[in-house]
Amino acid sequence: MKRFLALCLTALWIAVSCGPSKHAVHVEMRHPSKTGVDLVGKNVAVVYLEGDNAVSSEFGESMADGFAYSLEQDYGPSTQVGIYRMRSLAGADYSRKDSLVNILMDTGSDIVFLFDTLKFGTMTVGGPSRVSYPSSLDSSYVSNGNIPYTMKLYCYDGMNKEDRVQAYGGTAMARPEIYSNGKDDSTIATAKAWNSLGVEGWDAGVLIADSFKSQWKHEQYSIVYYEGEKWYDALAKAEQYDWKGAMDIWMQLLSTNDLMKRACAEYNISVACYMLGDYHLAMEWLDLSDKENKLPISDALRKRIDARK
Repeated sequence: MKRFLALCLTALWIAVSCGPSKHAVHVEMRHPSKTGVDLVGKNVAVVYLEGDNAVSSEFGESMADGFAYSLEQDYGPSTQVGIYRMRSLAGADYSRKDSLVNILMDTGSDIVFLFDTLKFGTMTVGGPSRVSYPSSLDSSYVSNGNIPYTMKLYCYDGMNKEDRVQAYGGTAMARPEIYSNGKDDSTIATAKAWNSLGVEGWDAGVLIADSFKSQWKHEQYSIVYYEGEKWYDALAKAEQYDWKGAMDIWMQLLSTNDLMKRACAEYNISVACYMLGDYHLAMEWLDLSDKENKLPISDALRKRIDARK
């Protein structure tokens, strides 16, 4: 999936007598997340471990839900995200590659994220404050709980050539809200805070997912064209980001006996394949273009395709 910003023309629409002209397009391209993890086009499994602590399990489930939801919103339909619950086994080391490979195979996914069981600190609850518009007498006051927790997240990408488990972790603070009539003692308030803790996991999961979302970068790409209706029509479709439509026209232009024109059409097809996310096909078309008549801008495109393969 790609999104595009405003188109910038750096080539004038002028008639040329011999060689091709260049049309520069500025686009915003999707790149891997700041962690280096790339989820585009992959099946993703998000697994949370369930232990004996019901509150920890509920928090972990909510955290996995928020994490998966946030990834789905960022990557869209090109990336499928499934959520799985797994019982935590005593003595198991989920940071080991073989552990995550087994989960990967069981879920049929390309990449797996595993949330280990959480460790909580001591819960503290602040004093009650009056609610401006209470829904009932029993919810006319609100207090905020505070509890530190430590989480660990393991990630294994079966499609990554590095073939290793990446581990992430840290300590954060959960702040559940507790509604009451303002008369609860500390024991009751603390118990309510623990019961309300699970919903805080969603926000935690959404926040963690930020590190795995795509990064977007502005890049410039060149389209080459000749004077002529079909060349202009293809370029017009490229302006509208209709890469498939433009590619159909460039395919028609391959019938020429002019090696330079054929090389230009093949180069443009390579750019279109790249924009559509088919990097292997983009490389094949660029190879054909180089074979016909290598363009000066070919090497720059080749480097970009290599970086994506």
